Order: sequence, then structure tokens, then C-alpha cells
Amino acid sequence: MSHQIADDFEGSRVHLPPPFTLHRTTQRDVLAAAVALAPSEGAGTLVLHQSPGLLAFAVVFEPEQPLVEAQLAFLLGMTALGDALAAHCPPERPVRLTWPDQVTYDAARIGGGRFAIAPGTADDAVPDWMVFAAELIADRDQIEEAGAYPQSTSLKEESFDAAEDILSTFASYLMLYFDRWAHEGFAAVSNRYLMRVDPPLLRGVRRIDGDRMIEIKPAGGSKSFPPIREAIATQVWRDEKGPKL
Repeated sequence: MSHQIADDFEGSRVHLPPPFTLHRTTQRDVLAAAVALAPSEGAGTLVLHQSPGLLAFAVVFEPEQPLVEAQLAFLLGMTALGDALAAHCPPERPVRLTWPDQVTYDAARIGGGRFAIAPGTADDAVPDWMVFAAELIADRDQIEEAGAYPQSTSLKEESFDAAEDILSTFASYLMLYFDRWAHEGFAAVSNRYLMRVDPPLLRGVRRIDGDRMIEIKPAGGSKSFPPIREAIATQVWRDEKGPKL
């Protein structure tokens, strides 16, 4: 497969599958940057920000389904993010997800996902565009006291591979999972997502039902988690600067 190759600020390169077009930005809020580009640049626009402490990237989708179904692309993005991180970290510790948008590594917060939908889109209408964004703690070099923030960690501290490799793998997984969704149904993707949700449970105990995650309780009955858009609106893993330390 041929790849688009783009130079970054320091001369290293990002290899992306052909549907993606790389846009670099100094703007820390890549979600906002991608939203601004979405109407004119369209599907496959991939916005990248790298700065001390932060690796962030966002991709524009142009779905063909009504929003009620198309919003599941958020979970697809989280699945691709989790699998890309798992492919580029020391294998002895797990990459896990917290419904629906937080990523942890070895039980420490490392970032999460965000989502935007073209304004005014009704549930039964096809969105003009949607944006999935990931924000990751690249390093915590500014922390003077080691161990001051045990609830979080960073790509640098945990010896993840280069950011360019993570981004390339993320883009490849996106393509793979959109293809599986189209040909095998969304369960082929959601099962990958559910495998990473904390705490680990047996396959089949959790399922995606519409825009919610359902968990079967051992004593009977089930727990219904908040719907995707409601849950991601809280963004408990980040503040106005990005992922919380």
C-alpha cells in the first residue's frame, strides 16, 4: 500500500494511508482546529499537534448513516486509539479504557478521546461531518516532585514508541475498523472496544446497545451506562489545558 509521507517540524516523518491528509497545527485544541477545517477539507483530514507535554490528533469523518448510528464512530476511534497505543508500548502492562472516553496505562490516566458533530444535526439526519480527537500526555517533564501525580503517567515515562508511529498505526486501525463495520457489522468493532474496558470482565457480560454500554450484573439484572454523547460531555479526564495530570 502506498502512503502519504509528511515532514514534521524536526524532520521526522509520518506515514499515513492514502485517505488521510496531514495538517499540523500549533493550536493545542486539535478538536477545534479540525472542526474549523472539516467543512472545507472533508473526510480524512488529520490534524496533529505536538508540544511539550501534549500529543493530540483529530480526524474528520463524513458518515453515510444517520447520526443515531454514525455516532458509534466515536467508539471506533477509541478502539483504534487503544489498539495503536497497545502496539507501541511495553507489552507487560495493559492499555485500558473507561466508558466511554478515557485511556489508562497500567491503571494510570494517559489521555482520552473527544468528539464533535456538525451543529444542528438531528438524530435521524446524516451529519455533514464529525470529528474524533485524541489527547495524550506526552511527558510530565514540568513536574518537579517525582510521584506528585500518581494517578497519571505519560508516553515518555512509559517508553512508548515515537508519536509518529502511534499516529500511523492509529490511522491504519481506523481504516481496518471502518471496513469491518461496513462488512461485518458494528459488533466486530465493539467487541474490540469492550475487551479493553475496565474492570476486565468475561466476554458477553458487556455489550453496546444503541448508544449505551450495558453490563450484566452477577446477581441478575443489568447496569446501563450513560449514552455516548452525554458521557463524553463531562470530560472528567481533561481540563481546558488538555489531559489532567
